[in-house]
Amino acid sequence: MALPFEGKQIMQDRDAQGVSVASAALVDYALQSFEDAPLCVLDLGCGCGIVSIMCALSRPQWQVQGIDIQKELIELAIANAASCELDISFCHQDLREHSGRYDLILANPPWQKAGSGLLSPHLSKNLSRVELSCTMRDLCQAIERCLRPGGTGIVIYPEARIKEFEQHLRETSLDITGKHVLFGKKTYFCVKLGLGTT
Repeated sequence: MALPFEGKQIMQDRDAQGVSVASAALVDYALQSFEDAPLCVLDLGCGCGIVSIMCALSRPQWQVQGIDIQKELIELAIANAASCELDISFCHQDLREHSGRYDLILANPPWQKAGSGLLSPHLSKNLSRVELSCTMRDLCQAIERCLRPGGTGIVIYPEARIKEFEQHLRETSLDITGKHVLFGKKTYFCVKLGLGTT
């Protein structure tokens, strides 16, 4: 897949979730929200590395790290970063176990609730699309745990899940500090999150 930077491209796994409109929307919202200044950035559920790579190419001063529960996708993300001549740290890890402190956390998590809808014959696609190993609650807890005071989390979900997302946030110290709705074939919302003062 060619990227909008001269000579830059990445590979995707045919059996995994492909790069989507949602990935592009998440990157765009992050780039609109933050200039090129030193930031420690975490990409939760990075897959093949597209969000991390686009951020690193667009904001060279950002120190980007990506984690994913799928080892094969981490190996692909490492190869993609190397082919784009980028120094990005990719780690095979469950976000429920990750620790660290970040200025900016980005997430395009699984959207489909376990037990609802059809599954793919490919496990990798299911792990990326369905809440089999990462629920909305898990994601909120990971952002709360890893966000530095004054930092920002940015998450994208289909509009249909906004109320449920807000409910899970009430179980944490996270507050919504901004929201951007994207209309198209499907309606999405990007939400900015910050740690509350209470």
